[in-house]
Amino acid sequence: VEHKTTTYRGRLGYACINTVLRTQKPPVFSSRTCRIDTITKFGIEKVKELGLQNLKDLRTMVEWNEKNNIRFMRMSSDMFPFASHPQYGYDLSYCAQELKEVGDLAKQYGHRLTSHPGQFTQLASPKENVVEQSIRELEYHAEMMDRMGLDADSIMIIHMGGVYGDKEGTLKRFRENWEKKVPDRVKRRLVLENDEICYNADDLLKICPQLGIPIVFDYHHDAINPSRRRPAELIPLINQTWHTRGIKPKQHLSSPRPGAVTAMELRAHADRCTELPADLPDDMDLMIEAKDKEQAVFELYRIYGLQDVIWENLRPPSDDQTMRTKGRKSVGTSTKKAKKDQTDGAPTQEVEKPIDPEMIDELADDDDLDL
Repeated sequence: VEHKTTTYRGRLGYACINTVLRTQKPPVFSSRTCRIDTITKFGIEKVKELGLQNLKDLRTMVEWNEKNNIRFMRMSSDMFPFASHPQYGYDLSYCAQELKEVGDLAKQYGHRLTSHPGQFTQLASPKENVVEQSIRELEYHAEMMDRMGLDADSIMIIHMGGVYGDKEGTLKRFRENWEKKVPDRVKRRLVLENDEICYNADDLLKICPQLGIPIVFDYHHDAINPSRRRPAELIPLINQTWHTRGIKPKQHLSSPRPGAVTAMELRAHADRCTELPADLPDDMDLMIEAKDKEQAVFELYRIYGLQDVIWENLRPPSDDQTMRTKGRKSVGTSTKKAKKDQTDGAPTQEVEKPIDPEMIDELADDDDLDL
């Protein structure tokens, strides 16, 4: 790798999947799920067993991260399948001890664990059933983190969502829902991220400081959907939304794929990042939203000499980084999946499509990595 210098000494993290562990035999990952047909045939206990296996593997991932000097990770939103479903949902009391043990381990190592509920979590939707299901989804994430005993730094990230033809009216509706409907246990952990389509950092700064909601600054999104102010001006204002709440700030970093030209191509995440942002604060927690997950973290470790790496765990980058999006991110697949999820019991009873799913951040969990 090309070596570069930096004064940065914060934590780099990755999202949900560890490519080394996922491809070993047996695979280690924390997003096992099933279809509603499984519940009707075998009962909800089968689903709960999947949750326990996911939790067991999460512990393995935390242990692996510690050995490899990675102390920041986004947990999968699919840890407990159907936990927020309006008909088949369940609480997590059945695995309270196991959750606490994983949380205790993360705290022992000083790891930060966060989550990013999916793109259909829309608190500003004009459809009441979507708002209600979004709150159920957020309550599930909050319960998981609370039972793990994680502190305030373990936050849940969502986007504001669509504009529904009226951005100011949507912001007003978000405020009303936040003040009247969102439970305190959710408010304690929820943060908003600037997106690449509808709401840039300037938009979020109009409402988040007033409501006490921290803002996650995403460099890639800001490049595509820029604010009128530069990152150097925005970051101190954004950091204040965290400091007011006593929570450590975090940011997101990703890069367009090599050769990206069109708007669609520019939104897709590259396999790795090769440079830290110029305006990155020295102690920031930075989530690397790259397709190569922990390998993208290792790449930056090596480029900047941030941490030692275990050479046996390094994997070469792909020689063929195409413009094709992976998994559910292609337009055809996202449409089919939205229809299938309505049958299979995805987070919303009525799929909310204010924005083409292809346009939203390759987002949230990225659990559908092609391996």
